[in-house]
Amino acid sequence: MRKLTVTVDVTGKAPKGCHRVVADLFVPTDLDAGARLWCCVPGGGMNRSYFDLEVPPAAGDYSMARFAAERGQVVLTIDPPGIGGSDAPDDGYQLTPRCLADTLDHVVAEVRDRLATGALDGAPPISCGLTVGVGHSAGALLVACQQGRGRTYDAVALLGFSNRGLPSVLSPEEAAFTDRPEALAAGLADLVRARFGEPLPLLANPSTGIDTGRAQPAPVQAAVDRASDRLLGLVGMTALVPGSIQPELARIDAPTLVAVGDRDIAGATGALPGQLPACDDLTLLTLAGTGHNHNWAESRLALWDRLVRWVGSLPHREPGETG
Repeated sequence: MRKLTVTVDVTGKAPKGCHRVVADLFVPTDLDAGARLWCCVPGGGMNRSYFDLEVPPAAGDYSMARFAAERGQVVLTIDPPGIGGSDAPDDGYQLTPRCLADTLDHVVAEVRDRLATGALDGAPPISCGLTVGVGHSAGALLVACQQGRGRTYDAVALLGFSNRGLPSVLSPEEAAFTDRPEALAAGLADLVRARFGEPLPLLANPSTGIDTGRAQPAPVQAAVDRASDRLLGLVGMTALVPGSIQPELARIDAPTLVAVGDRDIAGATGALPGQLPACDDLTLLTLAGTGHNHNWAESRLALWDRLVRWVGSLPHREPGETG
């Protein structure tokens, strides 16, 4: 397995001032024909290291990306604009979910094309038979927006996400936008200013604070701290409001896997089927004893194994084939 850092030029595809998006590519040693490409987008307050937590082997396996690559999957972990190694724009209030989704669509297409032509240094030419979007929490919201807007992927895995939002934490002003996605998009910047004060806030342990509360071993917590990052404020605000991306969800007709923990803030898996009316290939998975952040939960290996098997069950497509 090889890990490569990839930079994609997004000048003109992202808001002004954002010129590059950075990602890591994990390439298996042994590649099968029609390899599957996983494109992974982290959730709120996390960067791409969420999918590759660097923990000493003696402490256990905490890297979803390496787990999948060791089982023949090609894995791309992406820092969206404003996060990790990727550029932030001059105006962070332009980082709306739909703007980010369109930028990520360009990133995925660019990496896929460069892989196919052997234009990525350190990687052999790889024609990916399937491209799968994997998003966690607010990253799943972005993957769903990508799919609803541009049909980026052949299949999507939405982890720790539903469109039910978190109504219990909303102010009356925020709650007024429930099930009004167009009005929310128009008023989003003002809501973010009122709640966060800025578009890319750095919150204290934004993701670890909503887990089960169980203390992690010191090496794991250190890896989680390294993966912690700024919050994409406009995406986070969108994720809090029920019904915020229902138009995009309604257009998803690709095979979809939904996984949530039984203690997850995303709620029960039963919330999603009614939000995906066009999807006739839907897999629902509840992770026992698990909170919101699946990649350091005790159930993580079972989840990763299920993802590998689910992706392996999807029908192969020839490059360029759709439908």
